[in-house]
Amino acid sequence: MSLAIGGSNNLFIRFFNIFKQPKDPFTKSVNEALLMLDKMINHIEATKKSLESKHEEHERRAKIFASEGKRDYEEIFLEESKHISGLINMFSKVQHDLLRVKYRLETITIVEEPMKVLPRVLEELEAIRPDLERVAPNLMTLLLELERKVTNIMSTSKVESKFTNSINEVKDKVILSIPPLPPEDVKIDNKVVSVVKEPGINLKTTNIEQVKKILLNEIRRTGGVIVVNDVVRKYGLSREAILMALNKLEEEGIIKSKN
Repeated sequence: MSLAIGGSNNLFIRFFNIFKQPKDPFTKSVNEALLMLDKMINHIEATKKSLESKHEEHERRAKIFASEGKRDYEEIFLEESKHISGLINMFSKVQHDLLRVKYRLETITIVEEPMKVLPRVLEELEAIRPDLERVAPNLMTLLLELERKVTNIMSTSKVESKFTNSINEVKDKVILSIPPLPPEDVKIDNKVVSVVKEPGINLKTTNIEQVKKILLNEIRRTGGVIVVNDVVRKYGLSREAILMALNKLEEEGIIKSKN
């Protein structure tokens, strides 16, 4: 009997095991993240198989038209076969990247210092975004949800209390503990945070207050993780301005950084 990696049986077994017995919050969250990964991997695998089937069909048709001397039709199917072959390669790459993250997460509950691994997992998920958006944009929502899940795992009290010291080894990461935000950004009574719309950035007029607002918005969006390089690329800000604003926010008691 053959075993298909990331197959539906594997998804069912993982789903069943999550509810089979009570687990600590950390392990439960990791298993929920693995369920999301299984869904994405299964979707990628199913789509790739459909493309492979279509590729074989087009190659067969190209051979038929070639034997009939219909060169124009042969070229159409050969061209489309080449295009599909490129798509299959892209799907295979995304599947490979997702599987790597999946197996790393599966190991996370038994490694000695998961806080050394979790930030790298988050970085790998962020690196998958461009390829996934090209081949399966319908999975982007699930990927972002998965990133939030990993971020939440990083901030769980069990992991944080045990592995805070290892966070220094993560490049360009700032893990933040966020007290109540200023009145203009949060409703204290029901704890509903108002999301600030991304402002247009003018590099010549951007001041420290604008950068602080941008960072607070990013902190709320990510659940307390700032990736400096991502903010640089997204808003066109300098690293110096970002670090200065983070220091200012910490001095004002709005955030507490752990780096």
